[in-house]
Amino acid sequence: MLKPLSLMIAVLLLGGCTVGPDYVRPDSALPQQFDQASAEAAAITPPSQLWASFQDPELDRLIARAMIANNSVKQAFARLEETRALSGLSPYSLFPTVTADADGERSKPSGDDPFIPSDQGRTDSYQAGFDAIWEIDLFGSLRNQNKAIKARVQADAAELAQVRLSIVAETAQAYFSWRGALARRALAERNFDALAESVQLIETLERAGRSDALAVARIGAQRSAQAARVAQLEAEVVRHEQRLSVLTAQPLATLRADLTIDRPLPSLPELVAVGSPQDWLQRRPDVAAAERRLAAAFADVGTQTAEYFPKLTLLGGFGWTAQSFGDLGNGNAERWRWGPSLSWSFLDFGRVRQQVRAADARADGVAAAFEETVLRALEEVENALAGYRASNRAAVELDAAAKQAGESARLAKLRFEVGADDALSMLDAERTRIDFESQALDAQVARATAPCSALQGTGRDFAASKPE
Repeated sequence: MLKPLSLMIAVLLLGGCTVGPDYVRPDSALPQQFDQASAEAAAITPPSQLWASFQDPELDRLIARAMIANNSVKQAFARLEETRALSGLSPYSLFPTVTADADGERSKPSGDDPFIPSDQGRTDSYQAGFDAIWEIDLFGSLRNQNKAIKARVQADAAELAQVRLSIVAETAQAYFSWRGALARRALAERNFDALAESVQLIETLERAGRSDALAVARIGAQRSAQAARVAQLEAEVVRHEQRLSVLTAQPLATLRADLTIDRPLPSLPELVAVGSPQDWLQRRPDVAAAERRLAAAFADVGTQTAEYFPKLTLLGGFGWTAQSFGDLGNGNAERWRWGPSLSWSFLDFGRVRQQVRAADARADGVAAAFEETVLRALEEVENALAGYRASNRAAVELDAAAKQAGESARLAKLRFEVGADDALSMLDAERTRIDFESQALDAQVARATAPCSALQGTGRDFAASKPE
């Protein structure tokens, strides 16, 4: 029989063994730079905060509130806190469990019991002591469980960062969409006023014989269509306000009181700071969460693999048992026990093998999910960068087209007033002006909202604020 010291040394040596696959962080094949980003943009270090490029104090206030008040953020934070709390239990599985117990009993057997002497009277029994049980983690089952729990806590933390990042981008997009709706409404109101003046002019000229009923009907139709456009944009403004109210978790009246109506859309630089794909991948929270889920899946395989091997448990106890309460603690009442317990389900290898196969399959699925997350994230950034570049070009070209259409409408109106052209030519020019001005404004709104998607992968410092 091993002496206690020899047994302890053997236990410690065996305790260093860990079975199962060794986890290595996947090395995804990434390009040197984004295909849709210029070399200059790739070289720029992204801002420490996603929305810093917008340089809008009002947007800063909305985002700051959303980061601490948004209910989706609160839910993600609560999930993380729950996981952290549960993970705090796991380290204790590596150490002995000690329980204390004490009880007292007074009993008297039945006098009619033929198996108990009739002269046996009342008896008292008292006992108190401690019991300990310690599972020695010979093959890493408990350590792999702890690894999996820790990795899942880190995954939940990354998912919280992803929720915050999404809320930031959604808040910025809703804010710029609201500003765009205000600008569209103002443009539609100006166009309505201009068309109302044109209606009066053409009606006056019709009475003078210089126009006809067709021109009056066409200009009246344009004015009515523009009035309908104003009504539609009123609803669009309210819709974006309601969205901001939900994102920032505040009543609509409070939100409106804090918003400034007369503020132009931001003028953003042509370059978007994106950094290199390698740097970007390390910052992307959804990729980090997927990688941590993969690490947890590998640890689960190790936990199941350890079931192939024996389990060693050390048992021990110390206490006193006496017939008198006052004798508890006396040497004669002392009792103790200790020893190892070895269990091994070697006849159940079929079940263990299937559990390991299932864990392997889950790990393969999580690995595929990680690769898909990387590819989807890369796709999102490339598409967002392409959209941003396209919106920049479109905004410039449509702005020039709107100016030319405005000049054409002005000249057409002058020619109509002096009798050089008919009313239909003026109406066509006016309709073209309205169309191009609307398109130019839409392009400006798209240009303002495009960076909300393009910069999602560069967000940092989202874990600093705690939800209220």
